Amino acid sequence: MAHSPGTAFEDSGLPLTALAVAAGRAVETSRPDPLVVDPFAADLVAAARSRVDMPTRWPEDPAAASPLVQPLLLASIYIGMRTRFIDDFLREGATPQTVILGAGLDTRAFRLPWPAGARIFELDSANVLDFKDSVLHGLAATPAADRTTLDVDLAQPWQDSLQAAGFDPGQPATWIVEGLLPYLDAAGQRAVLDDLAALSAPGSRTVIERAVPLPKTEDLDAQLQEFSRTTGLPMSDLLARADPPDPVAVLEAAGWHCRRHTVADLCATYGRTLSLSGSAEAPRTPGNADDDGAPPPSSADGQSRGGFVTAWL
Repeated sequence: MAHSPGTAFEDSGLPLTALAVAAGRAVETSRPDPLVVDPFAADLVAAARSRVDMPTRWPEDPAAASPLVQPLLLASIYIGMRTRFIDDFLREGATPQTVILGAGLDTRAFRLPWPAGARIFELDSANVLDFKDSVLHGLAATPAADRTTLDVDLAQPWQDSLQAAGFDPGQPATWIVEGLLPYLDAAGQRAVLDDLAALSAPGSRTVIERAVPLPKTEDLDAQLQEFSRTTGLPMSDLLARADPPDPVAVLEAAGWHCRRHTVADLCATYGRTLSLSGSAEAPRTPGNADDDGAPPPSSADGQSRGGFVTAWL
C-alpha cells in the first residue's frame, strides 16, 4: 500500500519521533566535522511537512537558537554519535542478513556499503516504510543490498512474518535495535530480546540501545510534559517506562558475549560533548540521564541502564 508524502504523515500517520531522528541526522550531516553523512535525511524531513519546525542544519551559533530549537539541536548531537556508533559496528563485521527492528526512517541500506549477497530486513509500520520508500524513490536512491520491508507491530509477535519474508534462522544475522526499546513496556522489551536470541544462529551479532528506567514520579511526569510541550514531541506518552529488562542479563543467559558502552564512552570516542556551548556541562533533558550530565538511573548491580550493548553469539 503506497502513500504519497503530505499531510497524512504530519502527526499520527508518521511518528514525530521518527522525523526527529531523521532531522538529527540531517543536522549532523550539515556540520563542518560530520560523524555521519546521510544525503537523504533532510529530504525525508521536508517531505513530511510536519507541523513541528525541525532544524535540519547546524547553525553558526547553536547557543543562540530559540528555546524551541535548542532541545532538537542538542538531541542531534546524541543522534549523530548513536548513528556513527552503529555504523561503525556494522563496518566491523558482516553477516549474511541484517535485521533493523523499528527501522523508522533509517537509510543505512542506501548510504552504507554492503557485501555482495547481503540481505537487509526493515521492520516497522507500513505508514513509515511506505513514506520512506516514496521519498527515496523520488530521489532515485538505490539500496546497496537486497532489501525487504515488513509491516509489523513489534509489540506483537513478528518472528513468523520475518521468516516468511526470507529470513533464515540457520544463518548468522546482525540485529540493530536502535531507538526501539524505550517505546515498549518492560514485557515488550523482554519479548523482543528473547525473540532476537531465539532466531540467532552462531556467529550472530547485535547492537542495542538500552532503555533508561524512568520512575513514575510527579516531578518526572511534569518534566516530560514540559519537554513535550516545548518541542512538540510526545515524550510524556512514550518514555514513561519503569524497570526495563537488562539486555546484558537476557543475552548472556542465552549464551551471548556482551559489552557495555556508556554515552560518555561515545563522547570520548567521537570527540563530542552533549552541550550547545561546547562545554562539558549539557542542559538537562528529561529521560536522557546518561546523555545530559544528570546522575544516571542504575540497576541493582549499580550499572547504568542507559547507553548501548554490543553482543556476539
